[in-house]
Amino acid sequence: MWRPIPWFRNTTFKRKLFVYSLVISLLPVVVTGTILARMAAAAVQEEVNKNHQVILQEMQRQVDSFWAELDKASFQLANHRALEQAVQLGPSDKYLDEMLELVDTIQKQRSISEFQYDVSVIFVNFGKVYSSRYGFIDLNDFAYRDIIDRIPPHFRSEIIPPDTYPGQSELLSLRPVPIFSDKQGSGILVIHIQKDKLAEFARHVDLGGNRRLYVFDEQGVVLISRTPEEIGTRPALFAGGVPRYYSGEPAEIDIGGETYRVTLRQSDYTRWSYVAMTPKKELTRQADRMQATTFGIMALLAAFWALIARFGSKRLYGPVQRLLQQLRPPAREDSPAAFQNEWHALDAYVAGMLQTNQQLRRQLNEQSPYLKETIVHQLLRGEINSNEAKRVRQNFGFQLRGSRFVVCLVDIDDYAHFQQLYKDKDLSLMMFALRKMVEEIFEEWYSCAAGISMPGQIALIVGLEKGDAALDHLLSTAQSFLDASSKYFQFTVSMACARPVLTYRDISEGYREARDLLGYRLLYGPGKLLTPQQVLSQEKQIAGELVKREKHIVSTVMQGKADEAAALLREWVRDMPPSVRHFNAALGLFAHLIGELVLYMQELELPPHEVFGEDPYKRLYKMTTIHEVTEWLAGTVFPSIGERLELAQTGKQQRLAGEVIRYIHNHFDTDLSLQQIADQLRVSPSHLSRVFKEETGVNFIDYLIRYRMDKAKEWLAHTEMPIKEIAERLRYTSVQNFARVFKQCVQLPPGEYRKRFRGE
Repeated sequence: MWRPIPWFRNTTFKRKLFVYSLVISLLPVVVTGTILARMAAAAVQEEVNKNHQVILQEMQRQVDSFWAELDKASFQLANHRALEQAVQLGPSDKYLDEMLELVDTIQKQRSISEFQYDVSVIFVNFGKVYSSRYGFIDLNDFAYRDIIDRIPPHFRSEIIPPDTYPGQSELLSLRPVPIFSDKQGSGILVIHIQKDKLAEFARHVDLGGNRRLYVFDEQGVVLISRTPEEIGTRPALFAGGVPRYYSGEPAEIDIGGETYRVTLRQSDYTRWSYVAMTPKKELTRQADRMQATTFGIMALLAAFWALIARFGSKRLYGPVQRLLQQLRPPAREDSPAAFQNEWHALDAYVAGMLQTNQQLRRQLNEQSPYLKETIVHQLLRGEINSNEAKRVRQNFGFQLRGSRFVVCLVDIDDYAHFQQLYKDKDLSLMMFALRKMVEEIFEEWYSCAAGISMPGQIALIVGLEKGDAALDHLLSTAQSFLDASSKYFQFTVSMACARPVLTYRDISEGYREARDLLGYRLLYGPGKLLTPQQVLSQEKQIAGELVKREKHIVSTVMQGKADEAAALLREWVRDMPPSVRHFNAALGLFAHLIGELVLYMQELELPPHEVFGEDPYKRLYKMTTIHEVTEWLAGTVFPSIGERLELAQTGKQQRLAGEVIRYIHNHFDTDLSLQQIADQLRVSPSHLSRVFKEETGVNFIDYLIRYRMDKAKEWLAHTEMPIKEIAERLRYTSVQNFARVFKQCVQLPPGEYRKRFRGE
C-alpha cells in the first residue's frame, strides 16, 4: 500500500507508528459506527429477546420448581400411611384417633410447604370429604363433586387447570389413595391452589413498561398471568393455538390497536408455554435514540483518536524502544540500523517465543490425559459451571460436543475377586486396558471423556445430540462394549447409563443417577446394561407383589407382633421368584426391608442402634446365606423391636395418666368431665378412661370425687369458708348433695368434721 510513497518506506518506525495508529484508530470508528447505526433496531430487538428469554427461563424455573413441589406434596400425602388407613376405615367416632392423625398429617405437610394450598380427602366408600378449609362434609356438599365423578376409575394422577369446569376457580391436583393398588382406590386426594397464588409468579417478574407475561398449558389455557381474571381463560389472540408461534423469529400480534413482539419458550418438564410480549413502539423509540447516540459517539471518538494518534505515538514507541535496548546493543537514531535492525530483532525475539510456546504445548499434550481426567472428576462433582466450562475449552481444548450429556458408569462386578486375580501393576494395567476399550468404542461415534471415578469403576461422559434415535444408538454402543469386555477379559463388568442432562452443571446429577442404577445390579445379576427405563419396567414386574408383602411384614413388626411377622418373613422368602433367589439379588430386598424398619422406628422415636447394636447394613452384608439373614431378622430383630414398642407404649400411658391428674388438680373447681379432658388431650374418652384406670387403679370419676373431698377437708379445717360456698366451689348443685357425698367418703357430715378437727 505504501510502496509508491518513498518517504513512508524510508521514514522512522516512530513516524510509521503514528500513521498506522491514525488509520487503525479512525477506520474502525467510522466503519463500526456506520454498521451499528444501521443495526441499532435489530440490536435492540435482539437484546429484548435475550431479556425475554432470561425472564422466561427464570419464570420456567420457578414454575417448574412450584410444579415439582406440588407433585411431591401430593405424592407424599397420597402415599402416607395415615391417609391410606383413614380412607379405608372411614370418618367415624369409632376411628377418631385415625381421623385426628389424618388431619395432623395434612397440617404438617401444608406447614412445611413453600406455597399455600388447601387439601381435600374424598372417602369414596363413605360419601364423605375432609377439607382443610371446611373440615368433614358430605360428598354432595363438596364444590367439585361433578369433577370427581368424571375421573376414570383407575387413574394415577390428574391435573385440572382453573375454569376447566363450571364453578372451578382453582387449580386442582388429584391422586388416588392409596397410590400403588391394583384395584379401585378407597379415596382421592385433591390439592387446591387459588388463582391469586398462581398470579404471584408473574407479579414477581418486573418486565417494565407495558409488557405482558403469560404461562399456557398445552391446550392454550392461561395458567399464570399478572391478572388473576385471565387465569383459566383462552385469550382470543391465541385462538389458533400457541404452537404456531414456535418459529425461530419473534412474531407480531395486535392488541387493541397496538402491535406487540412475542417471544415464546416451552418447558421440557411440564410442556407448558411461556410467553413475553413487548410493545413495538417502545423498541422503535429506543432504536432511534440509539442511532442518534451512535453517530454522536462516533464523531467524538474520531476526534479523540486523532489526538491519541498524534500525541500517543511517542508514548507507544517507548516500550518498543526499551525492548529493543534489551535485545540488541543501542544504535544511533540516524543510522540505517536504527531503521532496519529493530525489525530483525523483534522477529528473532518472536521466533524464540514461538519455539518456547511449542515446547510448552508438547508438555501440555503429555499431561493432557491427567488434565482430562481431573476435569472429568470436577464435572462428576458438579464443580464446573458454564463460565468454568468456557475457561476449560479455551485453556485446555476440552469440549464435549452435543446438546445433551449422558453419564455412564462401568463397574467391575466382583472387585474383591478382581484384586485377587490381578496384583499391583497388573491391576492398574487391566484398569487402563478397560478404560481404553471404553474410549475406543465410544469415540468412534461420540465426543466423550473417561476417568476412573473410584477403584474398579470408570466414569464416561458422552456428548449426545437430541432425539430418541441418538439415545438408542448410545445404548446399542454400550451393549457392544459389554459384549467385547466379556470376550476379552476374565472378569465381568456392569454398565449403568443415566438419563441425558442439558448442562455441565447437571452432569453431577446424572452421575448420582448412574450410581443409583448400579445398586439394581443385585436384582439383575452381573454383566448387564442398566438404564432407568429398564429398571422401572423390571421394578413394576418384580416389586409389585414383593413390596406389598414386604410392607405387610414391616407393618406387622411395628404393631408388636413379632411371631406373626417372623412367619410372614419366612413365607416371603420361600415365595421369592427365581430372578431374586440369587443371594446377591436377595440382599437388595433385605436391605430395603431394613430401611423401611429404620424409617418407621425413627418416626416412633425408637433409636435403631438399640435394636441392631451396629450398622445393620454392614451386618447384613457379612452374612453368607438367605437362611442366616432370615433367622437373624425373625429371631433377633423382630422380637427386639416388639419389646421396645411395648416399653414405649407403657411410657406413653404413664405420661397420659400424669397429664390427666395435673389437669384435674388445676381445674377441679370447674364443670370437669372425661370428655372435656379427652378433647383437650386429643384422644378418645374410652381410651383415656382405660389408660387412667390401668395406671392409677381407680376410675376417673372416683379420683375426681376423692380429690374434691380432700380439698373440702382442707377448707373445713383451715378456713372459715361457709359449707355452702365450699359446695358451690366444688361444683355441687346443692349443699345436701355435697354433704351426702362428703359423708360417704369421710364417714362424717361436713359440720361435724370441722368441729372435731378444731377440738370444739
